[in-house]
Amino acid sequence: MVSRERIKYLSRLKAIACLAVVILHTLGMAMSFSPDKSTARLLFSLRTLTLWAVPCFIMSTGALLLDENRDIGLKKLFSKLILRMVLALVIFTFLFRCFDALLTDKSFSIGEVLRFTGKSLLYNYSWEHMWYLYLMIALYLMLPAYKAAAKAMDNKTLCYIIVMMFVMLCILPAVYTLLLTDENGQSAEVRLVIYISKVFPLFLFAGYAIEKEKLKVPLYISAPAVLLSLAAMPMLANYCVKERDMALYGIINEYHFPVTVIAAAALFALFKSFDRIDLRLADSFFAQVEKCSFGIYLLHMVLLKLIFSVWEFDPFRHGGLIMVFLTALTVFIVTFIIVRLLRFVPFVNKVI
Repeated sequence: MVSRERIKYLSRLKAIACLAVVILHTLGMAMSFSPDKSTARLLFSLRTLTLWAVPCFIMSTGALLLDENRDIGLKKLFSKLILRMVLALVIFTFLFRCFDALLTDKSFSIGEVLRFTGKSLLYNYSWEHMWYLYLMIALYLMLPAYKAAAKAMDNKTLCYIIVMMFVMLCILPAVYTLLLTDENGQSAEVRLVIYISKVFPLFLFAGYAIEKEKLKVPLYISAPAVLLSLAAMPMLANYCVKERDMALYGIINEYHFPVTVIAAAALFALFKSFDRIDLRLADSFFAQVEKCSFGIYLLHMVLLKLIFSVWEFDPFRHGGLIMVFLTALTVFIVTFIIVRLLRFVPFVNKVI
């Protein structure tokens, strides 16, 4: 029998990552209201401090679903995991288009909404954060292969694969982009590649390896790595904007940027190091946020769109940077409450 006991550090990590995603998108939308270039540069720099969140979500997925003791047959894979993503993609692509038509375009036509929805599902024309659903569908489709590979590999082979994926999918693209970019900002094509789905399978395997302690990252390594990488990201971001380094600018927001990968992996290992500490009431709250995390991801953009696009709220006229973070926190809390209530609604609770 598989133990269904909640893994405390994963709940904590996913809850905090959920807040980080909200902050990331809030900072991004607030940039359009920046009163000057230095403020915009500061927001851009701070935004890089949250880029670890999505990789950590995927690492958590790998830690759970690649577990050899967790049986995930094709029936469960398609009828539960993939179906949930497909339903969410179709329903929210439609709803988000309705939102835009009613509140932004102020010209609603059900025919146009349906046509746009159909086209958007093929070309991902919907709101920017919906890319994550396409990613999860792709990872779920490949999950049987990833799971079989993880089960077949011994510890040494698994660590070798993780290192090779990091080199090929993170280090080499960074080297080609930063060192072999011409004066027009065009990077040379990476000639030595491993043809897999970008960097995201690396996060799956890394999360699984760290959770199962096949890849051991002790506290004396993870803690300094987190501090150094999170200190480096805003400095690099500030530098690339200030100096107009287009090569660095083009890669620093990518999830395969080596510093982001190291930050995510180190943070994941750091949280695991404190798994045995009982936080009691805090852990109860984290568990509830974890259950609502997918819904929060989907719906928080509705509030952000209302605040910044429809109401055109300028945070820099009402407190500046502090108001930006207060807005993010408010959106997070309100969205959590909404999703928590929606999870009592039949069918809706199967989607979010």
